[in-house]
Amino acid sequence: MFLKGKTLWNHIDGSSLALTDAKDLTQWETKDAYIISWILASIEPRMVNNLRSFGTAKQMWDYLRCIYHQENTARHFQLELEISQFNQGNLSIEQYYSEFINLWSEYSGIIYSKVSQETLEGLQAIHEESKQD
Repeated sequence: MFLKGKTLWNHIDGSSLALTDAKDLTQWETKDAYIISWILASIEPRMVNNLRSFGTAKQMWDYLRCIYHQENTARHFQLELEISQFNQGNLSIEQYYSEFINLWSEYSGIIYSKVSQETLEGLQAIHEESKQD
């Protein structure tokens, strides 16, 4: 989200390639260095040396994605179980709602993680429309 908010995501997804014009290249390298600094500051110190050999933020990101991305089948099942068994018990209505929304948010993140952006936008539109019924 941070990178998208700063319009830097294109360095990570590969749509912004280093340019040949000297001025544009300098700007691209500055942005890429900014992202690299953010990545290095955001990871465990013991992981920093693993990333030193990569020359661009995209290369670092791809490496980290390869290392940490995993199928969430077990977590998916666990969340379904937790959601199905979730009850208010001694929680206030605010606590109950907040904890349920946290579970649901993580669950929907797993469900929608492999959906294309176009399809996701369609699903969100349908969801918004169904809220009005």
